[in-house]
Amino acid sequence: MLSFSIMKKTIVIISATWLFFAGCETLDLEPQTAVSTSNFFNNADELQIALNGLYEQRLWRLDESYWDDDGHHRGGGQRNNAISRATLNATSGEIEPSWDLSYEAIKRANVLLDQLPAAREKIDNTIVDQAEGEARAIRAYFYSKLAFKFGAIPLITAPLTIQESLEVERTPQENVKQFVYDELDAAASILPEGNENKATQGFTLGIKARFALYMGDYAIARDAARAVIDSDVYSLDTDFQEMFLKAGASSPEHIYFVPHSFELGSTWNFEGGARGIITRNAGGFGANMPTWEAISIFECADGLTIDDSPLYDPFDPFSNRDPRLVQTMVEFGTDWLGYIYQPHPDSVTTLNTVTNTIVNNNDTRSVAIFASFTGLVWKKGVEQSWSDNRTADRNIIILRYGDILLMYAEALIELGENLEAAQQTINQLRARAYSTTVEDMANYPAITETDQAGLRERLRRERRVELMFEGSLRFQDLRRWRLAEQALNQLVVGLPEPQDQDRNQWPFNDQILPDIDENGLVNLKAQQLIDNGFARLLEDYDFAERMYLWPIPADDILLNSNLTQNTGY
Repeated sequence: MLSFSIMKKTIVIISATWLFFAGCETLDLEPQTAVSTSNFFNNADELQIALNGLYEQRLWRLDESYWDDDGHHRGGGQRNNAISRATLNATSGEIEPSWDLSYEAIKRANVLLDQLPAAREKIDNTIVDQAEGEARAIRAYFYSKLAFKFGAIPLITAPLTIQESLEVERTPQENVKQFVYDELDAAASILPEGNENKATQGFTLGIKARFALYMGDYAIARDAARAVIDSDVYSLDTDFQEMFLKAGASSPEHIYFVPHSFELGSTWNFEGGARGIITRNAGGFGANMPTWEAISIFECADGLTIDDSPLYDPFDPFSNRDPRLVQTMVEFGTDWLGYIYQPHPDSVTTLNTVTNTIVNNNDTRSVAIFASFTGLVWKKGVEQSWSDNRTADRNIIILRYGDILLMYAEALIELGENLEAAQQTINQLRARAYSTTVEDMANYPAITETDQAGLRERLRRERRVELMFEGSLRFQDLRRWRLAEQALNQLVVGLPEPQDQDRNQWPFNDQILPDIDENGLVNLKAQQLIDNGFARLLEDYDFAERMYLWPIPADDILLNSNLTQNTGY
């Protein structure tokens, strides 16, 4: 829990007991031991144990991807949450991972940093410097998340006594922002450039670029992203799909990811869990699914959106599209997790490709009413082991080089400078999608816009497609672009009931087609689809203007009268 309200669970004086832990030698997975500070930091191993505590997996939880317009979860009140329904308040369960876990990480960093001066008397200072850089970078990362989401927050930089914890006040967001920038600069000056999977110089500068974009400080974002690019430590992976799988753990594109491993007993259970994502034939629930907006945003192979391209066929929606579409969602009629995936209402049987036998098709709602309501299922980052184990050991990517390129391009666009470089930077990602080089413009649909408005439009679509289903990045983009009200006040639609499905208008109709605007928002014309029998209503989403800043948790305000609440809560 939050360092200044930990008494909600147990009374602990932070400076008296330390619950930092040792992790796996190769992956630094779940912490396994605790060491008292009375004899701590006698050697480098003990310092590393403390440092490992900052990488504990649960601290790095991301927001759910089905909070945005690319995802939907059919789990009723449990999953169609306070974000989707605009009922967020100071007691909502969505608050805790962002607030409490961030302050838990900050508390650990503060204790570690507080003890480093004494450690310098016993441990090689090069090792201590490395630990200091990592701790400061990680602390700044969690402060950046808090400041963007909550605005003014308590800025705590040292361990607190119980009395002090009851008296802290909120620090203005501008002050917290400057603290984050200063800390990341200081950490970057200490940390090495190497590509180890931890807080390195690349991580530090990348997080600075991301936070600066979120804060609208485009020159700072430009310089930080450019520094990562110029380091030549990272590069785009040539295999977009494998990068998100366990086989892609050594990708040159990864800057930092949170590792999990079946063999070491560490599994991933966010986003409603593995079974919420995988298909029903494969032992899952198909409950966490892409929306029709998500499939609609992928361009056709000519580089045009589906509302402009003659290549788009609503009856064969995966053909002639950006290759990232079939790497992000499962194409109908293809082999997936041991079965041919086909949600068509008349496909009541399907092929088990492992046993080569025909079986009941639980991925069509004609057979299983809780099969994917949209007919779409996620493919990106999903693998056979999820079906075999009914859980997942997915590595959660916090930061990758592809995002750095998009940050750099966006900063240039918003500054209105070097727009040709912004264009070429975006084209690097588009060329990778088509398995070619940026210079080979005959073999991928390179963007040719050179004006600010045109490039902004392409950038926003590119971010949506490239980073889809990577945690909360889309949700944060909608918040920082102030588009959440427009994007999330919507009717979420899915396939008609099987008995109502017009078989000649499958899976999408050719009469009411989506429109895609300059911000990369898709207008499905949902009510028209429903009225004409081409879709059914799944959920009526909403978003309130007050939710651009989240509420301070009620428990913390109850314990500390110095804490004030954000407007509207």
